[in-house]
Amino acid sequence: MKTILISEGDPTGINYELLSRALVPLQKAAKSHRILLVRGDHNQRLKSFQTVSEIPQSPGLYAYTYPSVSASEDKQVRLGKPSEVSGRISYSSLILSVELQKKIPNSHLITLPLSKEWVIRSGVKDFRGHTEALALAYQRPTFMMMTGKRLFVIPLTTHIPLKDVVEELKKVNTKELILAISKSHLLKKPKIGILGLNPHAGESGKIGNEEEEILRPMMHSFASAGFSIEGPLSADSAFLPTAKKYDLYLANYHDQGLIPFKMIEGKAGVNVTLGLDFIRVSPDHGTAFDIAGKKKADPTSLLTCLRLLVSLK
Repeated sequence: MKTILISEGDPTGINYELLSRALVPLQKAAKSHRILLVRGDHNQRLKSFQTVSEIPQSPGLYAYTYPSVSASEDKQVRLGKPSEVSGRISYSSLILSVELQKKIPNSHLITLPLSKEWVIRSGVKDFRGHTEALALAYQRPTFMMMTGKRLFVIPLTTHIPLKDVVEELKKVNTKELILAISKSHLLKKPKIGILGLNPHAGESGKIGNEEEEILRPMMHSFASAGFSIEGPLSADSAFLPTAKKYDLYLANYHDQGLIPFKMIEGKAGVNVTLGLDFIRVSPDHGTAFDIAGKKKADPTSLLTCLRLLVSLK
């Protein structure tokens, strides 16, 4: 029996509305899968999820609920009003989901959006995001891959200041990245395009030498491992409709890859973590505190996450 764990993310955002709007597909999947929403005992609830405090032994739709808030704190869990309490709840759900995943064979993970700001304010000072937290929890390099109908994009560096990108690029574990791509269920010997860091991919060193000093050695490693890789590509034209298409794009920093990805894929994209022995996916959007409780949340990305996990052999 396959298990799908769902960390609740920040309960004051749109996550519970997403789950409510995805209820019919969730119920359909729960006929053959054990689906566990890992949540605190706060006031945001879904009646269709059976509340449990132990791991059930049969398929179904469950809310695995743990003590998380006092009575006074529960009053602070209000839609559209994030706080240190909601930040702590979202982080606790993630950590407990990881603990459960390690215990449950054939289990995979959907992480609903949380706020890095409010997790940090709650006391987790070194929190950088889901991908980095999973790398720490499983003690292995992890890589973010944005996955859509038409595009697959891996940012080689993730949630860091732009001024630190060059130094972080030098630290990319190319061997582990190649291994993670090779083991992915979603990629089969992809043709890879790597974006240049500098405008016009550096113009042969006229606008920077990172392409020659950092990216070309990385490309050589991929080629030596049997991958088809081309570049460095000028990032300002790599995603144009007339540009050559690749199965996978390697971007140098977060926004270089995610801006075109989100413009092209819209709400259908999902975030997949490579480098783990299971599949972790997340909707490609944030907590949307500004529309929480206004019945405007679009579950498209969550549904894509669910379909991806259900389709796994």
